[in-house]
Amino acid sequence: MAQDEVLRRASYGPHSPVVGERGSRTRQHILDVSLELIARQGLQTISVDDIAKAADTSRATLYQYFASKEELFGELLEECGAALMRVVRRLGPLGPTTQGFDNLHWWLGEWAWVYDRYSTMFAQWAQLDSTETAYRPTVAGFVDAYASRIGARLDSSGFEGPPGVDLAAAVMLVVHRVNAFRRAGTAAASGPSDDVLLDSLAVVVQLVLFPGTPPEVLASQGAVAAPPVAKPVAPPPPVGDRFAGRSARVRRTVRDLLDAAARTFAEQGYPSTSVDDIATAAGVARGTVYKYFTDKADLLSVLAEEAHVELRGLIDRLPAQHDGAALRQWLREYVPAYRRHAGVVQVWTERQVTTPEALAHADAVSAAVRAALGVLLTDVPRSYPLDLRVAVFVAAAALERLPLGLTVRTRTVSPDEVVETMAAFLERGLLNPGAP
Repeated sequence: MAQDEVLRRASYGPHSPVVGERGSRTRQHILDVSLELIARQGLQTISVDDIAKAADTSRATLYQYFASKEELFGELLEECGAALMRVVRRLGPLGPTTQGFDNLHWWLGEWAWVYDRYSTMFAQWAQLDSTETAYRPTVAGFVDAYASRIGARLDSSGFEGPPGVDLAAAVMLVVHRVNAFRRAGTAAASGPSDDVLLDSLAVVVQLVLFPGTPPEVLASQGAVAAPPVAKPVAPPPPVGDRFAGRSARVRRTVRDLLDAAARTFAEQGYPSTSVDDIATAAGVARGTVYKYFTDKADLLSVLAEEAHVELRGLIDRLPAQHDGAALRQWLREYVPAYRRHAGVVQVWTERQVTTPEALAHADAVSAAVRAALGVLLTDVPRSYPLDLRVAVFVAAAALERLPLGLTVRTRTVSPDEVVETMAAFLERGLLNPGAP
């Protein structure tokens, strides 16, 4: 037996019928402790020894139940996914009726409860489905399975969606992000309570699925209309070119380093990326990186400035009034730009750094997005109640999660399909004037 090979009891697997009551309690205790530990310290920083110590057990005992930290985390992913599956299995018939809307409202409320129970894991999902990790197939498989389950429920309810558009997956991804905003207190900071958030989120999702739902049905759950909170947005700061006047060769090298850092941050995540990783991706020696940048944080600061300027320029061009062709053209520019800066955006949304400069760029882009969305959404003459503060959060969640989230599937999703799905979600759920 190799020195680092772990002897593991075959009867102690996650689905073993002979593990026994005491063994089951021990396994669940290790899972619960791991969930708390990941919440406090993050997945990347904890070790098997940390988990064993927090669970008040030995490393050898832990290995009897889990072959590795990765297997333990994978089981937690499956556990929180199974909890959402149980909720959707209990979902009653949907449709453009009071009963259908009531069932959908209940579903979103239960979904929020499950999210709160497993918020640590769902927070990790946003990172796992945008980075190339061993867990990405698990996340992709769950997205497909959950979207298929929702799709089957919709098919039995008379749902008719546009061809080539996956609204079930879009709903899942956006509701997850809205719950993340709620959990982080982002929405509460701007006014709407959790109940108001749920009521208006239900209105948006109902319209995404059944855009012709009568106004009296949409008013049956207590949603109220309210204006968005408009905030002044400062223009992006000027970007100083620290390499102005240098030779063309130097500027090409710097560009290669920045592009390599952007790719590596997006593929591996900023916390897991080292200077060596960036040097390897750029095809240069480690010393070349340090010749032009102090460390990876210095690279991030330049990339954050570039992301701020490009994304802010796109946001400023967001149509102020709904026009289907103009919206799709804007999305065709926005989606690839978002993907180019995905690593930086993840640092912003997950608050993976504490440097004021990086967070200032994040806050400025976020404020600009919400201000532009507020103008667009306020212009819609609705026949139903909708808290526009919540509508802005939902639209922002769609712009943030769908460009990458829709591609984390077990099948290939084309850029045109992503654009059309995003446009359909926005038009049906947020730019819909409603039935007369």
